[in-house]
Amino acid sequence: MLLAGGVDGLVVARRSRLRDRLVARMRRRRLDRALAEGTPPEASAALALRAQRLTEPDQRSSMAGALRRILREAQEGQRPTLGRIMPSRARIKSAREELTQLADTLEDPGPVAAGGAAQAWILLTDGTGPLYNPASRTTLRAGAARAVRELRPWPA
Repeated sequence: MLLAGGVDGLVVARRSRLRDRLVARMRRRRLDRALAEGTPPEASAALALRAQRLTEPDQRSSMAGALRRILREAQEGQRPTLGRIMPSRARIKSAREELTQLADTLEDPGPVAAGGAAQAWILLTDGTGPLYNPASRTTLRAGAARAVRELRPWPA
């Protein structure tokens, strides 16, 4: 079951259709950006499916593990392997606190907001983003801090 937009803005539960699952898989990047920019997951079946995937514990754990590996490799000064783009060690070191907090929040039990999970995923996978691109409009510290805030946007 998933939540999808219904008539007059009501949210209804229904089974996901093959078409919705295909759209969620084939348009991941577009859906991730929409979620990261604040589009509610219930706006469409494809968004709901993508949000569900991003917030699953195994996906969150995978993102946290990738962040910890990036932090460890920056600390150790690991050399890039053939065909692998390495993020800037200086940028990672300057954002160490925010990246660690992001990994911790992703691993914490309990619910997280899909928008924050999408932001974390984009931070890790977007080659034009602040992790890999020194000319990015957003700093790595700001991107990681925003993802942390958006993972749990409700009051504690």
